[in-house]
Amino acid sequence: MRNQFPHNQWKLALVAALATLAVGCTQAENGDNDPWEPFNRGMYQFNSVLDGVVLKPITQIYRGVIPDEGQTMVHHFVENLQEPISFGNSVLQADPQNSFVSLWRFLLNSTIGVGGLFDVASDVGLKGRKTDFGQTLALYGVESGPYLFLPILGPSNARDGLGRVADAFMHPAMYVDDNGASIALWSVTVVDTRSDVYDIIEDIQKTSLDPYVTFRSSYTQRRNNNIKKASAARDAAWKKAKGGHDCH
Repeated sequence: MRNQFPHNQWKLALVAALATLAVGCTQAENGDNDPWEPFNRGMYQFNSVLDGVVLKPITQIYRGVIPDEGQTMVHHFVENLQEPISFGNSVLQADPQNSFVSLWRFLLNSTIGVGGLFDVASDVGLKGRKTDFGQTLALYGVESGPYLFLPILGPSNARDGLGRVADAFMHPAMYVDDNGASIALWSVTVVDTRSDVYDIIEDIQKTSLDPYVTFRSSYTQRRNNNIKKASAARDAAWKKAKGGHDCH
């Protein structure tokens, strides 16, 4: 019988490393949004070099070789892999509507949509809200903590860093019983994500006097907006479930 632990050892090590980084930054909070700026800028520089040497060239080849229709299919596939994360967090957020939609999106797109290559769920009106454990923590009153620039993963904060650890355990790639296939799933996700933000990154790097500050500001604003939307969506779902009337 094959030993399963060594197979998943690299995944668990990655999650443990992220958890250590995130917890360390939570303890270091001193009221400043970016108290670890020297560390964060170092990680930003590291990511910039890694991106310039590896990710950006691969993404350019991907965008140049794969036709738009193929890229759309890959994006649908990657988005479908995220649905279990949205489902799990919607349940934790007590959002019945998004829980229902996320579950059925995953089931429909994984089957009729050929493993998620086609977004048939949207075609029949099932359009869900992407959510994650960082948002879940925020809805339960957990503060964001200091800004944190994670190696490879990029902009985050202490709360969302911990959230990414939890989300990793909800991602199907964690449970694929083959190292090669699992690495392939993560790699496709990284390339699709990099391609999705390619133009944004190019614009910031070309026009911003300090791209690090711009990325930090953009991430913080986007996360705050997403959390507000998540809270509003949950409240609206409960109001609808109660027939549009508040209980007194």
